[in-house]
Amino acid sequence: MLSPGQLRSNLLVKLGELTDQTHALPLVLFAPTARCNSRCISCDWWRADGAGDLTLPEIRALAAELPRFGTKVVVLTGGEPLLRADVMEVADAFLKAGMTLHLLTSGLALERHAPAIAERFVDVTVSLDGHTAELYRAIRGVDALEVVAAGVAKLRRLAPSIPLRARSTIHRHNFRYLSELCAKSFEMGFDQISFLTADVTSDAFNHRSLPRAEVPESSDLLLRDEDLDEFERVVESTIRSRTAELAARRIVPGPAGLRRLVAYYRAHLGKGPFPSVDCNAPWTSVVIEADGSVRPCFFHPSVGNLRQRPLATLLTEAMPAFRRTLEVATNPTCQRCVCTLRVGMRSKLW
Repeated sequence: MLSPGQLRSNLLVKLGELTDQTHALPLVLFAPTARCNSRCISCDWWRADGAGDLTLPEIRALAAELPRFGTKVVVLTGGEPLLRADVMEVADAFLKAGMTLHLLTSGLALERHAPAIAERFVDVTVSLDGHTAELYRAIRGVDALEVVAAGVAKLRRLAPSIPLRARSTIHRHNFRYLSELCAKSFEMGFDQISFLTADVTSDAFNHRSLPRAEVPESSDLLLRDEDLDEFERVVESTIRSRTAELAARRIVPGPAGLRRLVAYYRAHLGKGPFPSVDCNAPWTSVVIEADGSVRPCFFHPSVGNLRQRPLATLLTEAMPAFRRTLEVATNPTCQRCVCTLRVGMRSKLW
């Protein structure tokens, strides 16, 4: 059952959808740094040096402004949040302002920071793209699967009640191992594993030089024609063999969502339409990158920067202007989206 505060937030989100105004901003995804200590083949944050990251005073000013917009949850994302030396002071700024904290991390520094994370965060998601040391290293560019496992184990011991989730980006290098990734995540002690497809068409994740809404013919992440039927078999086998975990939402998305992964890659090869998208992320949340750029979501371009225009101006002028131009069902970026969000009247996300 929703609390009065949750219901009010959802009502204000719905009102925002109808008016394109920012009546509430329950969810903020914030990158404390652009740097990363992995070298993933699906992401380019590792190329960033972090020189333009917001300073701690700038972040404290941001945190102090968010209560005005009813922000409930701040997700620390990246880059790799735990690379920032003062990341726990960053976290404390948001906690002091009354927000709840979630963490998205590679997990490489999880063991070292586990005590501080256990004190501050209520939800932790760790990237897990390979189930063996060799596959993990090939995809994420570092030999660190056992390091991640040790960090997860320590955090589990210190904070057994915190939800620990694994997240896998599925592409040509690991699509055959869907079920094995599930097994590995449960072996490591994760409560849940979720699957996404690889984004190859936006400038998200520091893909600054990639033309928007264009698919590079040579993308090493896209499945090939000969892979599609095999991937479909892998998905169907996983659905049959892991019925209980799917029903308990230990594996997400559910069967229909897993089949959407296949449809996404089929569409990139011109063998069908992209799966339909139902998303209201730009009305519910913003992504604030490490340099202060404010995006409607991970995949749409920035509407401005905190260093040039106040957050209030961006949320009351720039964001409504963007929303008025956005038709999710037909927008090319939305059609190719790999990570959607739908907040409805009964959603309980904060």
